Amino acid sequence: MKMIIKLKKEIKKIKKMGFIEIDKTKTGATGLKIEELLKINTGNFEIPDYHGIEIKTKSSKIRKNINLFNATPDSYLFEIKRLYNLYSYRELKDCEYKSLNCTMYCGRKSYVYNNMYFNIKVDYKKKKIRLIVTNINNDIVDDITSWSFDLLKEKLERKLMFLCYVEANKVFYKNKLYVKYTNDEYFKLKGFDNFIQLIDNGVIGISFKIGTFKSGKRKGEIHDHGTSFIINCNDLNLLFDRIW
Repeated sequence: MKMIIKLKKEIKKIKKMGFIEIDKTKTGATGLKIEELLKINTGNFEIPDYHGIEIKTKSSKIRKNINLFNATPDSYLFEIKRLYNLYSYRELKDCEYKSLNCTMYCGRKSYVYNNMYFNIKVDYKKKKIRLIVTNINNDIVDDITSWSFDLLKEKLERKLMFLCYVEANKVFYKNKLYVKYTNDEYFKLKGFDNFIQLIDNGVIGISFKIGTFKSGKRKGEIHDHGTSFIINCNDLNLLFDRIW
C-alpha cells in the first residue's frame, strides 16, 4: 500500500503537467512516456513496472482491449513456428509475406484462413488452456497446442498482483503528437482461479501476433510479436478488486 500511495503521488504530478509531447513513431508511446517520467527501467517485461505494481495505460477510445501479459504455448518447444507454418496467410499489402493474427475466446470460433477456425477451451482435468482448430465442418483438425495452468499462474501472479490503470488523451498539433494523462485507478488481483474462470466465460482472450521480418538480416523469418492474454478495460473489475 505504501508504494501505491507513492505511485499515486507521482502520477498526480504527471497529470498536472498537461499535454506532453511523445514520439509519434513508436508503438505504445503513451505507456513509454509515463515510464520515462517515472524513471522506470523498461528492460525487463516479465516483472511489474514500479515496485511490484504493473502500470497499464490506455489512450484509444476505439481499441479497449489491454494486454495483461504474454505467454507462449508451453506444449511444445517450437509451437509458434508450427502454427505459423500450418495456418499463416498472405498479407494483403505485402503478399510476399505471411502473418498469423487471430484473437480467440472460449465459446467463439475465430476464422483464420482457408476455412480454418481457432477456438480455446479450458481443460480442467489436465489443467491446461487448449487451442482447438476446426474446419468448416466443425471437425477438430488440431488440438495439441496448450498453455499449462502452472505457466499462467506463475506469469499472472508475478506480473499482476497489483495494477495501476491510467487513462490518457492524445492530440495532434502542428505535426506533433501530445498526450495528457487524465485518470488513474489502482487494483489488486482477485486470484488465479478467477482468472481461469474468466477465460472459460469468454471474458479474457488470447491473441496471436505473428508476422514476418520484412528487412534486415532476418528478412523472411518469423517475427513473433508475442502471444497476449487480453481483457477489455471495462472488465478489469472482474479480474481485480479496486483499492483506490
